[in-house]
Amino acid sequence: MNRILTFVLFILIACSIYFLMHYVVFKVLVKNLTLPARWTKGVKLFFLFSGLSFPAAMFLSRGLKFHLLNHYAFIWLGVIAISFFFSLVSWPVFKIFPGKSRPAATAALILISIISAYSLFNGSRLPAVKKINLSLKNLPREMDGFSIVQLSDLHIESYKSKKVLAHIVAATNALKPGLIVITGDLIEGNILEDSFLVEQLRKLKAVHGVLAVTGNHEFFAGIDNFMALGEKTGITILRNRMIKVADVLQIVGIDDDEAKRSVHTGLDPETLLKACDPQKPVILLYHRPSGFDDAVAKGVDLQLSGHTHAGQIPPMDLLVQLVYKYPAGLYKKKEAYIYTSPGTGYWGPPMRFLNRAEITHIVLKSKK
Repeated sequence: MNRILTFVLFILIACSIYFLMHYVVFKVLVKNLTLPARWTKGVKLFFLFSGLSFPAAMFLSRGLKFHLLNHYAFIWLGVIAISFFFSLVSWPVFKIFPGKSRPAATAALILISIISAYSLFNGSRLPAVKKINLSLKNLPREMDGFSIVQLSDLHIESYKSKKVLAHIVAATNALKPGLIVITGDLIEGNILEDSFLVEQLRKLKAVHGVLAVTGNHEFFAGIDNFMALGEKTGITILRNRMIKVADVLQIVGIDDDEAKRSVHTGLDPETLLKACDPQKPVILLYHRPSGFDDAVAKGVDLQLSGHTHAGQIPPMDLLVQLVYKYPAGLYKKKEAYIYTSPGTGYWGPPMRFLNRAEITHIVLKSKK
């Protein structure tokens, strides 16, 4: 019962924020355009249709497996988020210079259009391959050049482009990695019945296999579905456990924080890390880019995370910078590293502004 109430409360809060964004954009930007009455009425109807498209798409998609509205609804979600950001930025200008409201609103609308169009273009580009060389203090010479490909936040759903997933699999395999790791949010829903998606994931190949950890969306999609997907595709899912790769790399996989709402599986993180050999490299797979400072103190040499998507578009790209200490990219503390992937896929709007989806190719170097 508590879980149902929490879910209902979340939906109410999310819907309130969503429709509040529409209200603010209309009151701040549209009103200051001083359009003729018939135009204003048309904009209101457009806002009503577009605003309702997102909840309608979620209902139809989740309940009836009808995805026709999804693309429009998610693109609109991105546009209204960008518009909301510019409304907040423009509001003081309108108050200080009321005589300049119309040209200021017009300028804001032009900027919104340019940023939205570019974000849509950039978000539609195939993921780039980003190569990173990292020196690990305990890596033996014979492991010098060992490669790991990190995929994160693919958010695979049946209605999304299957050609993109096929490209990601082919590009990943072309790197001939020693190990592939998936740092959470692989799936957005139950894809077990989609044979094409399952087969593509099964095609992922690395010398030492494919490892994955849970993200928050694995629990939203159903953790049993995710575990079954692992069995069907040959992906090893680490839920609070450690495995050794080539008898050298100690890969520790920890559940996402969302797991606290379900039955606990495996050992607690502290016990896992204490059991690791301090003379061999420890690589932590954890969906959220948090806890790194504590992990370094416990002997972790490299943490691979995702979750933030680098914010994708304004204002989320600014918010993740405020919320997370390690929001996107590579960071170093003492002799340890954390890499936060901006994501190989996307959630929500298929849009990215100042960041790009990527396949991360990590090449380990020995200091010995």
